[in-house]
Amino acid sequence: MLQRAIPEALKKAPPGTPEFREALRAALENVKDLPLSHGVMNTTKADHNGLDRRARVIVEIVDGKWKLRND
Repeated sequence: MLQRAIPEALKKAPPGTPEFREALRAALENVKDLPLSHGVMNTTKADHNGLDRRARVIVEIVDGKWKLRND
């Protein structure tokens, strides 16, 4: 997230300033389509977790083998 957010914040203000911190927070709250090992992140002011339904995977064991559920 920081690799995406810091360059955006640097466009608005120098590091160490209140303006930079505000710009960094805003950039972190607007990360879109960031692929992670546990899902794709899209953050907002209201959703700092950012993981949607694509991050939920249900696995069952059927006949002794792992089976991915698609529902």
